[in-house]
Amino acid sequence: MIALEGISKTYPKSTTPAVQELDLQVPEGSISMFIGPSGCGKTTTLKMMNRLIEPTTGRILLDGDDVTDVNADELRRRIGYVIQQVGLFPHFTIGDNIAVVPKILGWDRNRIAARVDELLHLVGLEPKDYRDRYPRQLSGGQQQRVGVARGLAADPSVMLMDEPVGAIDPITRERIQDEFLELQQIAKTICFVTHDLTEAVKLGDRIAVFGPGGTLQQYDTPDMILTHPANEFVAEFVGAGAAVRRLSLLELSRLELQPVDLDGTAASNGSPTYEADAQGRPVRWAYLPGTADLPKLVTVPRTGTVYDAVDVMLDSQTELVGVVDEQQKLQGALWWRDLVEGLTTKAGS
Repeated sequence: MIALEGISKTYPKSTTPAVQELDLQVPEGSISMFIGPSGCGKTTTLKMMNRLIEPTTGRILLDGDDVTDVNADELRRRIGYVIQQVGLFPHFTIGDNIAVVPKILGWDRNRIAARVDELLHLVGLEPKDYRDRYPRQLSGGQQQRVGVARGLAADPSVMLMDEPVGAIDPITRERIQDEFLELQQIAKTICFVTHDLTEAVKLGDRIAVFGPGGTLQQYDTPDMILTHPANEFVAEFVGAGAAVRRLSLLELSRLELQPVDLDGTAASNGSPTYEADAQGRPVRWAYLPGTADLPKLVTVPRTGTVYDAVDVMLDSQTELVGVVDEQQKLQGALWWRDLVEGLTTKAGS
């Protein structure tokens, strides 16, 4: 766990604190997103955590230990750090860039090689294709992935990320965000600076909203930030569209699906029926109550969100979507009308 207790920072020759009286706890294994206007102390707070910047007052605890009692270089080797300007060494191969900290820590060659390949797999870059390339031979998005891999190289328990995908095109950015959520299955404690509220809502377990002068305006779950802003500043920062952003927080598993059956076995009781291929995966609707016009059968994973379901419905121009499990077997159907009712009845549960 990371705990900030009364942290303040005032830079030399400045009369206004960059961060003031900040109290904040980041639970172990969670993702806390830092968001707010430019110049509100997000990056300063992040840098104080690994002592790239020393606090003026207060203390920072890492698993109960005051970080000021730890050698700064040793501390930084325990904490992964990823920034927007990736900072890869241009004359190092991708493998050597990832291996920088493990080499400093004295890992043997075989252990380093295995770790480099493991991390390249983890961030979606095939080791045999990318290990021996140089940064100039990679796209910006690929370099960002290498930056994340380098931050994870020594298997730190804590990751600090300062807008690591801020300068990437939207398509690549969303792909990296999805991979980042997969990475979180390795249970790191992560602090992540962003300017993008949608990103904060998608990735964060908790969101810290910073205000002018480095003051913490609200620190809460994404759902609470969107639906119960603590003050006018947070409400204005969240702005319009909170209801739409909230769709990405509502899991389909929380909604009641309409039962479906294979072939025409349940047509008599009004349930939708479908045809499947040899592997049991849905191919087309066979019967839908109340209509002879059968739309294309489109699906969304049960692990997805209401946002995903709405996106598929709008893209396919259909009021019905099938919900499938990990084996692509149909688990139920979701109608637009039921979805709207579900938002009302289930969102607060």
